[in-house]
Amino acid sequence: MAILAALWGRVGPILIAIGAVLLAIVTFGAAQRRAGRQDAAAEATTQTLQNAQVRHDIEDDLRRAGPGAADRLRDQWSRD
Repeated sequence: MAILAALWGRVGPILIAIGAVLLAIVTFGAAQRRAGRQDAAAEATTQTLQNAQVRHDIEDDLRRAGPGAADRLRDQWSRD
């Protein structure tokens, strides 16, 4: 029994240290994943807003250009 107590006295702190390091790694990984998801959501929102602005600009161009504007604008854009 004394041998087990002595062994545990030497191995125990090492196992605790290894556990602490593994916990730190897992926690860091979770934080990185969470940050990545937030960045992706922000990028998707930005892209959605840009697409909405482009659609709005196109609709304004069509309203200002009058009848037959869609065909004229399509021809103009295809040349660009």
